[in-house]
Amino acid sequence: MDVIANLTDTDVPLIIGPTTGAFMPGLEKHRAEIESIQVKTFKYGSTDRHMLDVYYPPEDTIPASGKTRVLHFFYGGGFVSGARKLPAPYDLGCYASTGAYFAKRGILTVIADYRLVPHVKYPQPIEDVRDSISWVVANGTEIVGDTGIQADFDNVFLLGHSAGTVYISTLLFHPTLLTPELRSHIRGVILKSGIFRFPRDESVGAGNPLLQLYGGWDEVEANMPITLLNQASGELLTKFPKVLMFAGEREPDGFFPSNEEFKETLETKLGKQVKLIVMKGHNHASPHWALWSGAGEEWAEKVVRWIHYRA
Repeated sequence: MDVIANLTDTDVPLIIGPTTGAFMPGLEKHRAEIESIQVKTFKYGSTDRHMLDVYYPPEDTIPASGKTRVLHFFYGGGFVSGARKLPAPYDLGCYASTGAYFAKRGILTVIADYRLVPHVKYPQPIEDVRDSISWVVANGTEIVGDTGIQADFDNVFLLGHSAGTVYISTLLFHPTLLTPELRSHIRGVILKSGIFRFPRDESVGAGNPLLQLYGGWDEVEANMPITLLNQASGELLTKFPKVLMFAGEREPDGFFPSNEEFKETLETKLGKQVKLIVMKGHNHASPHWALWSGAGEEWAEKVVRWIHYRA
């Protein structure tokens, strides 16, 4: 059954309940399989938001020769919400199912929490994203332990969704937040359901998450991903990681123009084609809830193939 066929709303607050309700039955059917994937929790910083989960590929998915691919996933939540594990009865979805899904396909998968608005100011959440990647790269021996996995921490992949995509793209194009040494470990980047230009709206009050994060509209516009991309130096773009983009067919208004602008600008800056794939039938929230459900998983299979090919 194509459960995504009836998810027609594009207003994010209105789609959360129907989306989770549509996919939870399919996830429950796979509870035992999802929970059979080994997962360990590590602390990468000083607060209770500086935690990350590592999902380990089952033994029968580990390549006989070569190293296991490593994927970092950063979730969304409008800058104000999100967690690597949700409480019951939604504990299987977003994002235990995501970690288990990619691990089941032979990819060691990392899902890190980061600090949320209003408790942080720019660029602190992006620093959390960076620090979680840095911690994993530096602590590979501890992470794999006695699992027998030989993970390729020298060539990691990043996957973002929504706010996670904003943070990843900000990190990559900011002139100073990412050191050349850490940048050299990033092999590929998947930017999914992001928005890269934030339209100024002077009628919005100070409680708006963007203003809480950045401080004001001038700061928003100076530090949003499309601005950082336009200002990126040739040196920063040299040997830039491979990029793949996704957007849902039923994204909120403004997302597609923003993705298309970012894609075209990135192609111009890099001098090479960047693929933007439309996730048919998906709204903004549904791609990760769809995993293990048997419906709408095509985007993730494309990610798996892309990672194995690029690695």
